[in-house]
Amino acid sequence: MKRTYIIMMALVVSLAGYAQKKPKITKANQARENGDLAEAKAIIDAAIEYEKVKDDGKTWYYRGLIYATIDTTSNEQYASLSDNALEEAVAAFNKADEIDPEGKGYYVTGMMGIPVLKEQQISNYYSYYYNKAVMAFQDSEYQTAVDAFEKSYYIVPDDTNAYINAAYAAHNGQLYDAATKNYRLAIDNGATSKDLYYNYVSILTSALDDKEAALAVVDEALGKYPSDGTLQKNRINLLINMGKIDEARGNLEQAIESEPDNANLYFTLAVINDELKEQERAIKAYLKAIEIDPNHFEANFNYGVILINQANETIKESNSLGMSKADQKKARELEPVINQKLKDALPQWEKVHEINSSDRTAMETLAYIYTQLKMKEKANAMNKKLDSL
Repeated sequence: MKRTYIIMMALVVSLAGYAQKKPKITKANQARENGDLAEAKAIIDAAIEYEKVKDDGKTWYYRGLIYATIDTTSNEQYASLSDNALEEAVAAFNKADEIDPEGKGYYVTGMMGIPVLKEQQISNYYSYYYNKAVMAFQDSEYQTAVDAFEKSYYIVPDDTNAYINAAYAAHNGQLYDAATKNYRLAIDNGATSKDLYYNYVSILTSALDDKEAALAVVDEALGKYPSDGTLQKNRINLLINMGKIDEARGNLEQAIESEPDNANLYFTLAVINDELKEQERAIKAYLKAIEIDPNHFEANFNYGVILINQANETIKESNSLGMSKADQKKARELEPVINQKLKDALPQWEKVHEINSSDRTAMETLAYIYTQLKMKEKANAMNKKLDSL
């Protein structure tokens, strides 16, 4: 017991000694270079409290080196010397820059007497975590990759690659909160790829179901890329899903000005007009979509629905008539109108069937029209197709 007590007392006296006399900061770095991180830390911790050296930039520079070495060492005993070595290292380097922005004396002598500047040391520190992150990403260890990429940009905040890759790693790992945080940071720190916005919006819309936030990001992106078709379509779809139909239509019309040959934009505009019960405008937009892309299935189908509904409305009107002479006369007058409307719808539904011969609704509609128009052979043939499904 006595021996243990004496050793502990000696340790206390030794540490206290650093505080009582002027710490030699070069000795702290020598201890680091010799691998004695406990001694290096003890000296440098005392130095930042000592009046004559605490405002010396080199004190903080060496402190940054010592804590960076503690942070990255594979020796568990030395690694346990600090719970926040990364933060201490970065704070120390920043303090050194604050004291002496030029940092002319911030270097150590490397192999063969060549000086190693602080900038190179910080770059190596950054690369330690960045390379660790890349290896984890390649092994699909996405959480580890995110953590290491985030440490990389903590060390070098103005390098956008680490922000971008942290976002991609989180996205791949379905770590959506981390992904949105890092997409935001990448954009805020100057990354310019539009894919960052696309991915950011996709997560907010689908994974997190935060359409208001997604719309805000799209609006921000459109401020930078006002003619981007993908962003315009994202905005339109968000507005539709949020029930903001009128606003969506205005955005669609603006998007069409940028892409006048985009059949999908006209189709979406037609759908919106349909929702607003503005049939003439819907028909015009469907026909424009079909003009641009004659085989656009959805546009052809929806236009066909309008035509058959027009016929069915007249049929419904006829069926609602009574047995009076006036009603019977009206019914007879409606017969040619019904037939004409069915004839108008027929080629459109034949086109729909031609585009997609396996669509059941198209086949059922054609069988109905053929039957109403007394085209028995075609009606029978279509019914056989339906029976074979």
